[in-house]
Amino acid sequence: MAKEWVLNIALNRWQYNRPKYVGKVSEEIRNCQPKSLEDWRKYYYEKCATSQVY
Repeated sequence: MAKEWVLNIALNRWQYNRPKYVGKVSEEIRNCQPKSLEDWRKYYYEKCATSQVY
């Protein structure tokens, strides 16, 4: 939970967590429950990433 809190502060500060840009990332992190950054990358690119570029 603490890691998510730190990420949310940073993302909110620079508005990188706006749904129109990245979707609901914190919800997806909870769904994935990654043990490593590589786990998260694999999950994100398989399930979350779209081919749209803004």
